[in-house]
Parts: sequence; C-alpha cells; structure tokens
Amino acid sequence: MIIVYGGTFNPPTVAHQLIANKVIENFKPKKFILLPVGENYPWKSFYVPFKQRFEMLKLAFNDEIFEISTLENKKTYKGTYFALKRLKKTYKSSVYFLLGADNLSYLNEWINYESLIKEFQFIVIKRKGFNLEEIIKKYHPYEEKFHILEMDLEISSSLYRNNPKEYEHFIPVDVLKYINENELYEV
Repeated sequence: MIIVYGGTFNPPTVAHQLIANKVIENFKPKKFILLPVGENYPWKSFYVPFKQRFEMLKLAFNDEIFEISTLENKKTYKGTYFALKRLKKTYKSSVYFLLGADNLSYLNEWINYESLIKEFQFIVIKRKGFNLEEIIKKYHPYEEKFHILEMDLEISSSLYRNNPKEYEHFIPVDVLKYINENELYEV
C-alpha cells in the first residue's frame, strides 16, 4: 500500500509532519507520497511558486519512506484522480489518499470525483467544525472507503501565512530557515 497526501503545503507545517507520522504508524505503507498542487491548480492562487514549496517539502520530509511528487505541477491541471491512477500504475500497489475533513466536504466538486471514490481508499483527518459522519453519508454507497483518523491539531499554514512571526513555531526548523533565507511569507 502507498499513501498519497495531497495539499498546497504553503508552507509545510509541523502538523503535516505529525499527520504523516501518525498515518505511517497506523497504516504501515511501503511508501508515503506528498502530492503538492501545482501552480495551475484552478481553485487557489499561489504567491510561493511550486519549486519553493517542493524544496520546503524536501526539508520537512527527508526520511526514505517519503517521496515528493511533481505530478500535479503540469501545464494543465488534470486532477487528483489522474495523479492517483499514475501512482497506482507506477507502484503496482493499492493507493490510499490522505486528506482533511475540510477537503472531503467538497470532494464532490473535484474533477472525476466519482471515479476517485470508486477506485481509491481515503484516510480522512478529523477537523473541528466538520461533521465527518454527515459528510461521508453524501458519498453513499461508498462509506466504507473512508477511514477516519482522529487528531486534535490547531496548526495551519494559513495561520502562519497571515502572521508569520506569531506562528513560526508551527514550522519545522529547516523549513523556517529556508523561508527566512528566501524571504518568503514576509508581512
């Protein structure tokens, strides 16, 4: 089994590391792949380019179980389904997609979401303010595809981006050094 963790990682936080480690401990994958969205992702705009987010991920996740993928950094955004199909073919293994409850709440708006749900398993991180049981019900009859992982984290990239000085403790040391050296997220 491989686990794919998709996100903007803008920037990678200690929470991303804690989540990855908890998932590895609970699911014991042979590979853990981080899948940062590319600059052509249609639903968010980035002021930190893919290349720099990729470099920060390499600093935050430097153990051999981790791989950082460039699949979503293409000229045309094809969606998570395309990336997971490619990874499944490459690794010849079952694929579990890791995401937060916030993302699961609008999974039905994703490109090829029905195929995504039919063909893959999901690990969902519970987040405050989201009723996971209700959200999962809307994906009937595929409720068994969603594996819930309880974690109580109040750490987010957006909190850091909005106030870097106050929340710099959210950022792994090597990533924070890279951010400071490259003058990213300056207020």
